[in-house]
Amino acid sequence: MGMMSRMRSLAPAFIITVGALFVLFMVISDSNVLEALGGKTNYVGSVNGIEISYQEFQQAVENQRETKKQQSGEDIPEEQFDQFRDQVWESLITEKLIQQEVERLGIIVSDQEVQDIILGDDPPAFLKQNFIDSLGQFNRQMYEDAIFNPQNEKIVSQAEEYVKQARYREKLQSLLEAGITVGENEVKRKFTAF
Repeated sequence: MGMMSRMRSLAPAFIITVGALFVLFMVISDSNVLEALGGKTNYVGSVNGIEISYQEFQQAVENQRETKKQQSGEDIPEEQFDQFRDQVWESLITEKLIQQEVERLGIIVSDQEVQDIILGDDPPAFLKQNFIDSLGQFNRQMYEDAIFNPQNEKIVSQAEEYVKQARYREKLQSLLEAGITVGENEVKRKFTAF
């Protein structure tokens, strides 16, 4: 009986100690203390100083996996999954680099610009392909019904984001190409090389 009463008297101290250790663990895991001590961090890489978190990478993998599954109707085979993850990583790095350059150059894509592209006379092909009638013609009415249907809000939002990112790339490419000049000497050298 003495042992049980002693255990009961120590129970609050035990619970407080376990609780304090739990809180301490949570604080340490959310801070940079482990990183300073050489422990693992939540980042899997960085691009020009911008960190890429494990969660961001995993989300990109899942998004790409879901997109592939919708396009082909099949999941990525296990033996190809490492290669697929590498492709997603390369894509994520490319997106970060494009984003940095877009910000550096001050390129802007407005919401109105995105709306004009989606609702314009010639919507993007990836949207039009879902609204082809039995004669192979684009059904504009069916397209607009789907765009304005509140049930499709999430899908339309994803399409808008895709169009916005594509527009950023187009503007960046146009700006870069506008800055490229070929001198007369270079033209002559290439011409005489043939």
